[in-house]
Amino acid sequence: MQSLSSLIFFKIFRTTVYSTISLTFCAWIVQSSRYLWALNSNSIGLANFLEFTSYLSIDIIAVILPIALAMSAAFVYQRFNESNQLIALQAAGFSPRRMLIPLVYTVTLAIGFLYMSNIYISPNAWKKFRALEFRIKNNIDSPEKSGVIFSRDGFSIYAQKYLGNFFYENLFIIDTRNSNKICSYFAERGIIQNNILTLTNGERVEVDFSHHKNSIMRFQSYNYDLEDILKTEKKPIQPNERCIDELLQENKDEATSTMLKALFHQKITSPLLTGIYAMLAFLLILLAPYARRHSHWRTTVLIAIIFIFQGSYFWLANAAAKNLEFAKLNYVLVISSMLILIALIIKKHKL
Repeated sequence: MQSLSSLIFFKIFRTTVYSTISLTFCAWIVQSSRYLWALNSNSIGLANFLEFTSYLSIDIIAVILPIALAMSAAFVYQRFNESNQLIALQAAGFSPRRMLIPLVYTVTLAIGFLYMSNIYISPNAWKKFRALEFRIKNNIDSPEKSGVIFSRDGFSIYAQKYLGNFFYENLFIIDTRNSNKICSYFAERGIIQNNILTLTNGERVEVDFSHHKNSIMRFQSYNYDLEDILKTEKKPIQPNERCIDELLQENKDEATSTMLKALFHQKITSPLLTGIYAMLAFLLILLAPYARRHSHWRTTVLIAIIFIFQGSYFWLANAAAKNLEFAKLNYVLVISSMLILIALIIKKHKL
């Protein structure tokens, strides 16, 4: 019997993983299409584009995983019903409680992953996404080719040859930001790492029109901080870039403070949806009276209930961003639903 519980667990777990990956990939294609400007207008490589948009998939998984797990559990239990294996298991003494245990293990793993994602993975993914977006929009990251690396506000970098991994050969830099003092640089090699341009084996030529002086300096190594040169202002830190403890910090702007606290409450309650949807699947598919002719209607009812509940939850979460009282209603919705489902399952078969 223990091996049968393990079999049910791995069936639900495997189906959940496959369905989550498939649905996340479909949603990622839709989301990433909004950022095709980065691929078309900024001359970044396909690998960089995939890295840039991959950070979007973290929050997509957080939305899809609870639904995917419930539908996977429904699929596995439906197969047991249709093949009459459930009747044989019950005759052999395999109670509904033992059918529930593998699902509880899967739900526990999913909830643990979602909390880890909300607390650590998602904020860090958004930070990396915003940093890459900033660099791409402001042409800080160099294109993977020779020619003009970037040219902005009187500062231009040219390279004769691209060697790969952001190494360049025979670089020329012209700095005309100060009209009274124009500088140019020639270097045999150059590399861009973390927005720092390092030049090797070159010379610096400065023409000072205000003092009518020219100067030439040879150098073995010379560093440029490209972010300081561009002087581009970064956007303020967005709510989804903040770690969960930062969401509770007081803010001078009351509206911003309310929005941050609403996001905190959402991060606390959203993983619990996994347990609610899984218990719904167990209750509707496995514990409901079985009739082969109308068995597929249960899945349809399950999907309808999940989408209605999901819509209500997100409506309250969005309303809480303006009025924190709605966050309390979300707690009531989630906790009361869990307690009702647990009571129904216990009452149904006296688990």
